[in-house]
Amino acid sequence: MATTLILKCPNCGGLFLAGITQKTKVCPYCGKSVNLEKALRVASAVSSMEASELLKQLKTSTAKNPRSKFKGVI
Repeated sequence: MATTLILKCPNCGGLFLAGITQKTKVCPYCGKSVNLEKALRVASAVSSMEASELLKQLKTSTAKNPRSKFKGVI
């Protein structure tokens, strides 16, 4: 299984998933092309399912506390 990353868009701050081997990805929220090597890595997981669950938890905690600024945990 390939590692899946949770990244933060430098343009809008949205969180999204990407494979560890990907170089770029279009942000699903603002549509900007993101260089994944320069984007903030918030977390990583050994599977896409685990990353998806972790992303849900991060989004839920951010929604409950919108003033929180999360920093990279990697």
